[in-house]
Amino acid sequence: MDKKRKKFDKKKIIKIISLIVVVVVILLLVWFLYFYPRKFFKDNEKLLEEAGVRYYEINKARLPKDEGRVISVSLNTLVKQKYLDGLYEAYGDKLCDLNESNVKAVNKEGGYVYYTYLKCGNYESDVDHEGPVITLNGSSDMTISRGDTYEEPGIKSVVDNIDGNIDASKVTIRGDVDTSTVGTYEVTYTISDTLENKTTVTRKVNVLQSLSSTVKENTLNGYYVGDVNNNYIYFNNMLFRIVRVNDDDSVVIVSNDALANVDYTNDGRFEDSTLDKWLNDYFYNLLEPEYQELVKSSTWCDDVINSDNITTTECSRVTAKRKVGILSLQDYNLSFDGSRSYLDKSNFSWYSNLANDNKAWAITSTDTYPNTIYASESTNLLNVVPALTLKASTSVLDGDGTVSNPYIILNLSTAKRSSELNKRQVGEYISYSGYLFRISDILDDGTTEVIMDSVLETNGQQVNISYTNGGKKKVYNPNQEGNIGYKIKNDMTRYIDTSLFVQKKISVPIYSGNVTYEGKRDTKEYNLLITIPSTFDIFSARNSIADDTGYWLRDSSRQDNTKVVVRSLGTVTYSTASDNLQAGVKVMAYFDKDVIIESGKGTYSDPYTLID
Repeated sequence: MDKKRKKFDKKKIIKIISLIVVVVVILLLVWFLYFYPRKFFKDNEKLLEEAGVRYYEINKARLPKDEGRVISVSLNTLVKQKYLDGLYEAYGDKLCDLNESNVKAVNKEGGYVYYTYLKCGNYESDVDHEGPVITLNGSSDMTISRGDTYEEPGIKSVVDNIDGNIDASKVTIRGDVDTSTVGTYEVTYTISDTLENKTTVTRKVNVLQSLSSTVKENTLNGYYVGDVNNNYIYFNNMLFRIVRVNDDDSVVIVSNDALANVDYTNDGRFEDSTLDKWLNDYFYNLLEPEYQELVKSSTWCDDVINSDNITTTECSRVTAKRKVGILSLQDYNLSFDGSRSYLDKSNFSWYSNLANDNKAWAITSTDTYPNTIYASESTNLLNVVPALTLKASTSVLDGDGTVSNPYIILNLSTAKRSSELNKRQVGEYISYSGYLFRISDILDDGTTEVIMDSVLETNGQQVNISYTNGGKKKVYNPNQEGNIGYKIKNDMTRYIDTSLFVQKKISVPIYSGNVTYEGKRDTKEYNLLITIPSTFDIFSARNSIADDTGYWLRDSSRQDNTKVVVRSLGTVTYSTASDNLQAGVKVMAYFDKDVIIESGKGTYSDPYTLID
């Protein structure tokens, strides 16, 4: 019995001791984690106040002379002037806020009252240190049109946690808004409470020039008409023309240049045609996101026009909404002043309207054949000039609408020296090996796809090649001697430096019949250092009549007479040509992912140069 009681008492004692240890540990933790830090902070708060009082005793001349006036000395000043070494060393400059912590002296009833505010880590003094809350009338981010009058909206209220409501007229307002100049201006509102705790809030005022208002000033019934030269606009590193302003102030623009040659295979509508798919599935996805944000989905004219009604200005049917379209004959007719239109081009370009039997209307205008409207077979590869509708909120940031100084609607940064080429944008220009290239895509592997802006030359003469592979099929094949693909792969590198290019797996589509965007085809793949573009690639088209023999495109067909060539007129042709059909080479290649920019702005007149 005694042994059991002793054993029981021993266990009870151990439990009591354990409980006491736990309580002691908890009390120590509470002390060190809660009470001691607060005591330590309060002690240092006292040290700061004493240091501040000593500072003012030594610098009595700085004390305010007028009733209610306040002066402040920061912890930073007290530390630098050796009034307070201990506190600074105890906390360190990473914990205590040297500039916000301060001691203020207030002239009150002929004497001085001191207010100490210390902020160290999560601890701060229980002293008023926050300025009044300023509430503005209206938005803190305003937008007004250039030329409008800026009327200061003013202040709704000023409230302080100690002083209460403060007269809003005591707020100091600074900042000028020049409504004659596009830009962002700042207006600041500043006030302090009785302890000189200052608050400053800022209102941004954006002075913008509405694109729609600019268009309206220069249009007739919403359209630019005739041979105008003040409707150029720069969009995603490409030159466009402003066509019209809509009733909702959105603005229609169209590419100044043909960007590719595409068929218009259709089922009685522009909507869902191959041309529609090229525009919205391929072209639109090449645009930078910032520019895509400016594009408004809209309807496009999609009616059938008979040959006796091609001068109509009324549209009877439209598409469902989509991001990209092409202009209609109605648009062309409304831009035509009886003799000319700025939309006139020397090469045949598609318009959205269909003719009979699924043919589609195209227009060319040359000195010999001015303003020629032609119903073309929809399988033909004619120029495509994309059209877009810009939102009513689009603003003009710079430019006067001329070709040399087009309207700028976004300020995207150009490349800096030593920046990576693959961080740039589609449409920008690169000068390399004596030629001008344009960025046509940035691939997922970091390589930069580029297409030459002109054709290869030697001694000022175009380098021409032809199929000389005897009786073999005239299908683009880099491994077949005498084939143009073989000559481009093995001979054309003599005319251009390829040291910054990388080999790429290139697909060669081989059609059973006509080359069309969605036509039946097989595909062969080759690893190539240089190649030539497809007719469906952006920037593969020519935009003016040339005195040369044109240039080859990569697309191939098993039909003997189907040679895809951009001719001097600028439009792709299928030539029933001999084996010796001569044409030039417009190089397509891929810059290595590590290529670095040396200089330039990426424009036609100031292209990027690269570091070798």
